[in-house]
Amino acid sequence: MKFLFFFAFLLGCTQKYADYDLIRKSDYNQKSYERPVTQMQVVHAGNDTLDRCFNQWLFFSNAEKEKDEHLPMMVRTLCPREPYLTQTRMTETWWTTIVFTRSCIDIKTACAKDKRP
Repeated sequence: MKFLFFFAFLLGCTQKYADYDLIRKSDYNQKSYERPVTQMQVVHAGNDTLDRCFNQWLFFSNAEKEKDEHLPMMVRTLCPREPYLTQTRMTETWWTTIVFTRSCIDIKTACAKDKRP
């Protein structure tokens, strides 16, 4: 029982999910997200995924802060030819031990573009 308590103290892990039905890539900000209003209907134009991890040894960097700073750029790199993302699911995973921390993000999305008449 002591080993289990000690192991739980040494390792911590958490996951956070976020779903977005529509993202305008050029305006994306996770902290102040507002669903965009489009002038035209958007249509499906393919799928894309991205996963990236950031590492931290002791106190020499901050993996969570690096992930948050890179997230808008990562969203903009998805679906390079399309201005919108639909049905986006972001899974953030963070785990730590006493000397090492890892912060990861996994993004799965559908690409979308304006439906031109």
